Formats: sequence, C-alpha cells, structure tokens
Amino acid sequence: MKYLKENKLIILTIIILCSLMFVFINQKQGFHEDEIFSYGSSNYKYDNVYRWFGYAEANQDILYNQVLTGSFSNRIVNLIKFYQNPDQFKKNEILAKEIPIFRSKDDALDYLAIQKEDIFNYFSVYYNQARDVHPPLFYFLVHFISTFFYNNFSKYIIFIINLFFFIGTLISIKKILFTLNRQNLTIPTMILYGASMGAISTVMFQRMYMMLTFFSILYLYYIIKYIKNDFKLSDNFFFIGTIICGFLTQYYFCIYIILIFIIISLYLLFKKAIKKWLNFFKPHLIAAVIGILFYPFCIDDIFFSYRGLGGNDNKTNNFFENFQYYFQQIEKLFSIDNILLILIFFIIIFLLYKIFKKEKIKINKIDLLQLCVIILPIIFFIVIISFIAPFLGENYTSRYIMLLFPIIAIAGFYLLSFLFKNSKNLFICSLIISLILSINGLFNHTPIYLYKDYGKAIELAQENADKYFVYVFDNYFTHLSSMEEFAIYKESLILNKNIHDFSLLNNDKLNNSNEFILCIKNWLNKEEILNLVLDNSNYKNYEILLELNSDVESTYYRITK
Repeated sequence: MKYLKENKLIILTIIILCSLMFVFINQKQGFHEDEIFSYGSSNYKYDNVYRWFGYAEANQDILYNQVLTGSFSNRIVNLIKFYQNPDQFKKNEILAKEIPIFRSKDDALDYLAIQKEDIFNYFSVYYNQARDVHPPLFYFLVHFISTFFYNNFSKYIIFIINLFFFIGTLISIKKILFTLNRQNLTIPTMILYGASMGAISTVMFQRMYMMLTFFSILYLYYIIKYIKNDFKLSDNFFFIGTIICGFLTQYYFCIYIILIFIIISLYLLFKKAIKKWLNFFKPHLIAAVIGILFYPFCIDDIFFSYRGLGGNDNKTNNFFENFQYYFQQIEKLFSIDNILLILIFFIIIFLLYKIFKKEKIKINKIDLLQLCVIILPIIFFIVIISFIAPFLGENYTSRYIMLLFPIIAIAGFYLLSFLFKNSKNLFICSLIISLILSINGLFNHTPIYLYKDYGKAIELAQENADKYFVYVFDNYFTHLSSMEEFAIYKESLILNKNIHDFSLLNNDKLNNSNEFILCIKNWLNKEEILNLVLDNSNYKNYEILLELNSDVESTYYRITK
C-alpha cells in the first residue's frame, strides 16, 4: 500500500511539472534562429538554411537530384563524395551569384512546415544534417511529428518531443534514486529539477538538448544499476541502444559517457577485474561502430569541423571566464543566485542537522564509487566544455550544460542523504529546499528562449500582410528567427548589409507600391541603413512602427513615398 501511495504521488508530481511546461510554452512567442533551423533542416528538402536567393536556385534541385538518387548505399556514397568535394556536382548558376529576390510567404512556409511530397523523406533529413555539424536523430523525430501538422508550422511540434523526453528524464530520476535506495528523495529531486528555470528553459528551447538530457541520465541509470548488480550488465540491448541514440542526438553525449566510462574502467582495472572490464567495454564498442557506420559524417564533425575539436575559434575562449560563467548559469537556472537565499539554504541544512540526531557519516566503497560516477563527470564535463564550446553568452553556452541539470539535482540530494539516518527527516529537509528554490525561481526569474516581445512583430505582420517586407541584417543565419514574419507578409526581400547592393530596392514590385515594411536589426547602424534604403529607392519618408530591444532586437519602419 505504501508503494502504491508513493507511486501515485510521483505520478501527480510529474503531471504538475508537465502542466507547468504548458504554462510557459503558451508564453513563448518567438524563436532563436537555431530553433527555426530545427524545423527547416528537418522539413525542407532544398537546403538546411532558408536562403534569400531563389527556391531551386538555393540548391539544389540539380544537386539534390544528383546526390539523392539510386539505392541507399549509392546515396551514402554520393553524400560522402559531396561532403569531400561539393564542386564535383553541378550547381545552379544562380547559386554562385546569390542575388536576393522576393520570396513568397509560401516559400517561407515550405521551409517551416512539411509538404505532401516531403512526408517521410528521411534521407533528405539525413542529407541536410550531413551538411551541418549535428547528428540526425532529433531531426528525424521533428520530421515525423511534423507530418501530423501537415503544411502547418507550430511551436508545439518540438514541444511535444521535448515534453516526452522531459517525462522520460523525470522517470529516469525516479529509477536512479530507487536503485540508490533513496526513494524518499524522488519527489524533492523531481521538483528541484523539473520546476527549475534550467529544466523549463531546456523544454522551451526547441533544439535537441532535452533529448540529450534524457539519454545522458538514462545512461547514468544503467551505470548505477550496473554497479548495484555487481558489475554485470543485465540490459545489454537497451544499454547499447541508449548509447547509439545519445550519440546520434548530440556529440556532447560522448564527452559525458566517456567520463563515466573512465571512472568505471579505473575502478575495475584497479581491482584487476579484466573480464568484467571487457564485458563493459564491448557494448560501448558495438554502439560506437553502429553509430559511425550509420552516420560516418560524425568523424569530420567531431574532429575537424568548426564546432568540433579542430575548431580554431574555440581556442580563443578564456577558459577561466567560461568555467566561472557555467557555474553562474547553474546558480541562475537553479535560482540560487540570490545571496540571501543561499544563506537561508545553508541555515536550514545546519538547523535540521542540529535538530536531528547527529550520526557518523558512513560511506562504503560502492557508495563512494556511485558518488564519483554522479559528481565527478559534472565537474570534468564543465571543464572540457569550457575549453571547446563555441560562443560565450547566455543563449549559447547554457545549452551545453543542460544535460547536467537533473544530474546536479540528484547529486545534491544524494550527498545530503548521508547526513541523515532517518528517511523521513531527509525527505522533509530535501522537500523544503526544493520548494524554496522552485518558488523563488518561479516568482523572481524567467526562463530563457520565450521571446515574448516577438508577438508584437507577428501582430504587425498580420496588420500589413498585403505589403512587401524588406529585412536587413548582416550575416547568413539570424534571419531564421523571423521566418514566421516571412510566412505572413505578401513577399519578403532579405538583404545582407555587408554583401548586397541596395540598388536592388529599385525594382518593379516596390516601384508599383505605395509603401512597404522595413525591418533593421538593432545592432546595425540604423541611420546608415535608412539612408541606403531611401537613396536607392523612390521612397522618401519613414516612420517607426515598432522597436523591440529585449530578445528580438529589431526595429520596424513604414517606408512611404
């Protein structure tokens, strides 16, 4: 009866935490460009990025038909050839010129949403990822769920995927704590993680990091179970499957499991348990071979790409600054960045420790190994990521440690458990801590990746849906964050300030119109851009319609004659 009651409370906790995710997904109005890339590279057969120049011109009808033809093995061979030397395949002449043209709202929707002829076109998804630096499993899932939203774009497509893996992560927390014989920590740990800004941000972020988190913690569960089972793997098939799926989700999974693999290997080799080590090594080797054979492009991605170990820009990062930044992110995303709150946190632990009978801390070798397997990879993972992860900034680097958040929650309470002999007292203490941190976070902090202001840009687009839209930026990628607008306006002209001639504004479509909507990214010299626009068109006047400074960083103008 007690077990049934315990499980009902756990299920209720999961339902409440999932309901919390629905509250925040309803607040999400916009997207980071990488989030839109998740949809486009999963559903768009012509390219993995939405280009400003032409439809088939952007790539790819010719290239697509030459590479993705014949048998499965022939396609793989062609992909590898293309990957090594793209120039050997004939390209459309317009591709090299990259001259911006007006793109229709149907073009934009085609990038975002799956079309009839593209349903179950998984090789196209594979092809798009072979041209990028990530493995394809997450994108396969996005493509699959998108088929149920045929010809429609919705933030709920990836939210469904993330929610599924969030629930899986909560269940894995339960399985780990039950295996550790810390059942009473299950609900507090679920709350500490599941209601944190870190977990909410992971679910809101429409990339592969929630999926990565799940496979990482599932791997940890199998390792804890393996230790408890006297270093015997009882679920070889699922263990290998977990490694393959984690590897094909995100390469940082490799870093995490290698760290755990090293700890277990050192322990077994120190004990001279060579046979057990070989039995532990074998499933990892099998998984690695299967993963590489299925996706051979991983070798270049990991060792030679700009995001991999060979990326030169990574070496310029300041390690100590990055390392400090990651810990600040952990404090923030667990809502312990308030000094007063941290003080209260330790006062509670101290008082409870004094109130209840003080016991000597007893940790046997297995407990110590389990602590090492849970805690040490967290520290070393942050050290490694501080060296190799690109970009320093909240919207970039916090994603690289998302897989650690549930493991940190487990580690904190598992450590705390050694201070208490009475399980009821441990439950009360851990529940108080998790509730204080969660309530503080929910009332005083906001998860990232909501982009609430973007709703105003969508409203503006809907009010001017019959007009032309000119979008000015300065790179090749950030325009993806505005794809929803491109799918609303009559037609859109995307101009890169650094490479495009603004005389392109002197065209029949704009010349025969009385006004158009202009968007300029806020980090550009807006006055300079406005002068370029007016000097190179027959328009003379402008008025500011909307200025967004928080997340979206865009200013919108009405340009008139």
